[in-house]
Amino acid sequence: MIKNYELYFIFNPVVDAAKRSTEMKKIEKMLKSDLKAENIQAEDEGLKNLAYPIKKNKSGFYVSVKFNADTDNIPNISKVEAKLNIQDSIIRYILMDQTKYLQQKAKESLNEGSEVSDHREYNKGKGEKKDCLSKHLGMKVIDFKDVEYISQFVSPYSKIFGRDRTGNSAKFQRKITKAVKQARHMALMSFTPNHEE
Repeated sequence: MIKNYELYFIFNPVVDAAKRSTEMKKIEKMLKSDLKAENIQAEDEGLKNLAYPIKKNKSGFYVSVKFNADTDNIPNISKVEAKLNIQDSIIRYILMDQTKYLQQKAKESLNEGSEVSDHREYNKGKGEKKDCLSKHLGMKVIDFKDVEYISQFVSPYSKIFGRDRTGNSAKFQRKITKAVKQARHMALMSFTPNHEE
């Protein structure tokens, strides 16, 4: 069975463009060799400030690599991760199976006519009977890279709000919680208000 995967990682900010290009070719070669990856699509998202320092770095070059791979080769993911772990040029990464995410994303019918994008505004005046904003917007998935959206579900003290506060359905509460954890892992969001590593 062919599945969809995404390798999302951060290059050390001191790595120049030429070096990043060379490293990218090595990574693509590794994915083809170890996972028999196909349809590899790499996207350079550029230099971004980190939500907290990683190995004393306050910024890094974010890169997304999407590819397809047969499940027969997935046991080799541990081999790929072992190689990534010793890459000096990479300071953080996450390797995800995006198959279900993309299947659900394809079923989305977004409510583009809605002028509301914040759960506080959406549930204003509703008292305890709050509704799920994500459902209202026609969403099926929550993208951890959409920090602007998921940040509204986190308090100034970095605590994820409960459903009674936001109106999230149980399903979307789980999806938002997972997205926040992924965003924090990739330093797109902080773990604490004054996070220091």
